[in-house]
Amino acid sequence: MPIHLYWGEDEFLMHRAIERLRSHILDQDWNCVNYSKYSPSAQETIAQAFADIMTPPVGSGGRLVHLPNSSLLGVCPKTALVKLEQILPAIPETNILLITSLNKPDAKNKSVQLLLTYALAVEFPLIPQWQTNALIQQARTLALEVDVNLTADAYSLLVESTGNNTRLTFTELEKLKTYAQSGTINADIVRELVSANAANSLQLANAIRLGNVSQALKLVENLIRCNEPALRIVATLTTAFRTWLIVKLMAAAGCQDDGAIAQIAELKNPKRLYYIRQEVKSVSANRLQKALKVLLELELMLKSGGDEKLALQTQIIKLCL
Repeated sequence: MPIHLYWGEDEFLMHRAIERLRSHILDQDWNCVNYSKYSPSAQETIAQAFADIMTPPVGSGGRLVHLPNSSLLGVCPKTALVKLEQILPAIPETNILLITSLNKPDAKNKSVQLLLTYALAVEFPLIPQWQTNALIQQARTLALEVDVNLTADAYSLLVESTGNNTRLTFTELEKLKTYAQSGTINADIVRELVSANAANSLQLANAIRLGNVSQALKLVENLIRCNEPALRIVATLTTAFRTWLIVKLMAAAGCQDDGAIAQIAELKNPKRLYYIRQEVKSVSANRLQKALKVLLELELMLKSGGDEKLALQTQIIKLCL
């Protein structure tokens, strides 16, 4: 396939896939002349990339042209679309056009439809933090790459600590391999070596829901220490409280159609509603609504360039009260 189309929120896994592709396509000695990466904000980006992808590689190996967050996946100019139709069937077999995006490409766009005809499309979704089994399976896959063996209870404890932070999970597995060498890692070793500060934002949401100020502040401190982006924390909290509010309001309205509730709440698995109903049973809709307002204030504070840690601590306390 002359086109590789990667998208998804798991930037760590996508980055690893990009590096593997570079290693496969490019000759190390000719890497600097056969690899091009164009910023989406630069003028004439598309035209330069098109010229590049039609140029045979210099020396040995292939050529790789990388377009991150390209306009080809959005509102594509007609001239670019016409040119794309011309070059796609004629791209040299040695060359690969790599297009990456955090967001899923809109299949309704003509340019996306055209690209998918010639593309190897790979999605790198960020597994929701509550999908424990999926996170464990992902950890098992990463453990195979790292070449380290864990017991079943060790995997459970690991993902409980790292959540859906794939980069952190991989880092912790590398640390465990160094410790174990060729041995098997059990839960006691994970408990000892995997930092307890690998908390996730979902745990923070639950601490806020329960009004546990001290636990919430501790989790915020841990998340900051783990270099979790503040805006990502806010996004996770907003999603959690929005979901809780929708389920609460639908229950108050007497709606018993789990499929309808799941669709409105954007839940992929309606079976999760049972647990959400238990979580919001003792929480008022008014408190959930106020929480979303506080989270919006927090987002604005962070985007205004304020002190991230202070803003998080201040608003988290407000959320817990």
